[in-house]
Amino acid sequence: VAAAQVAAAAAAAAAADCDSRNVSNVVRLPDEAMSRHMDCAVDAGSQGSCSSTTVPTDSTTTTSSTTTSTTATSTAAVPTDNNNDTNDATNTANTTCGSGWGGTRTPTDDFVASRRRVSWGNGKALPPRVYIDNKTLIRQVTDLTSLKRGDHCVIAINVVRATAPWMDKAISWLGSIEICYLYHHFIMLDDVHHLDSFGLPRAVDGRMAMIVEWGNTTPEACAEVLSSARSLCSLPLTAMKFVLTSKAKFTKHPLADYGDTPHIYLVLGKQTQEDRERTVMQALTMHEEENKTRYNMFFNNCEHACNQIKYGNHQSPQITFICWTALRLVLGLIGLLALKLSPDWWQLADSCYSAMICYDHPNWALLVYHLFTTLPVALQALISYILLTRSVLCQRQEALIDETECYHLLGKELGRAVVV
Repeated sequence: VAAAQVAAAAAAAAAADCDSRNVSNVVRLPDEAMSRHMDCAVDAGSQGSCSSTTVPTDSTTTTSSTTTSTTATSTAAVPTDNNNDTNDATNTANTTCGSGWGGTRTPTDDFVASRRRVSWGNGKALPPRVYIDNKTLIRQVTDLTSLKRGDHCVIAINVVRATAPWMDKAISWLGSIEICYLYHHFIMLDDVHHLDSFGLPRAVDGRMAMIVEWGNTTPEACAEVLSSARSLCSLPLTAMKFVLTSKAKFTKHPLADYGDTPHIYLVLGKQTQEDRERTVMQALTMHEEENKTRYNMFFNNCEHACNQIKYGNHQSPQITFICWTALRLVLGLIGLLALKLSPDWWQLADSCYSAMICYDHPNWALLVYHLFTTLPVALQALISYILLTRSVLCQRQEALIDETECYHLLGKELGRAVVV
């Protein structure tokens, strides 16, 4: 009987307009026209229409009686039972309409619809690791309920996020073993109070725990590019303009969107409650002013925004690292060329033995090679180890890490420097 009632309610909801539905537990706070909307209410005049979706809620969260009474004529009741019959009847009402841009589905949509479960787990706490700036320490989050509002979090950078769950998990795993060495940044807007029956992080009042970030997903980006292109011929130019100027948007959305990313890292640092509130207020202020700035990978990326919100410094150590790596490769190439130069400076010899400069002046050729190839790497390894040693010892004094973790980091990074 309960299943029949749910099916009848879902049929009634399908006849209503998409933007008249009341999905109380999955709410993406409204952004501008190009932002993502977690209420699955895609405006029919600007982005198209979508079908009705009835979303099961967690047993710990109920729909307000006032809201239910005022929307009874246009909204299906949200079931609170988690039995199999109710879920089966509810899932039959789910459609391809998603809460992302243009009606694209997001990972949260699939989690709520029970299409798959999140990949988070309460694993063993791992030692912290040194961030790319050789000063900051990050630690993997094994218990999501330890995340608080104002926390600065990072994940392995993923330029194809939400393309496929297995791909997100693979990239996250590569980041966990430090093969993927770059990170994406976001700020927590809510405390994670508990995980519901779907494994989704919830705030104390039952809402989805929200984050703020410069971000986008591959399906949403593709949908936006296709909708913006006037014709097939203009598609390449539209895509190029999108990548350069607006491939990411400063949005608020649920932390559950990263449910396919098992490894989330917390940036370590002491915070008072006042610091956390200031961080959240700064994040909300920046979100309100998102139309005044555009995303730029080199000058205004996710790391710039989070550092500006959290510490008041508009900087990105990852960009510095990328630029230095490119310079180091150029210097290494110059060093290699020193072993290949012939008397005619515009020609390269096949080997050192056929290059007169290398053969006649081997000491000079070897000196130039090591000056441009070996010395930059050695200096980088030395300076990096000095910086991280100072940072690790300071954070040990602040009790952010214990003695075992301190020695682990110093030994690990010393081994890395020797190998480099």
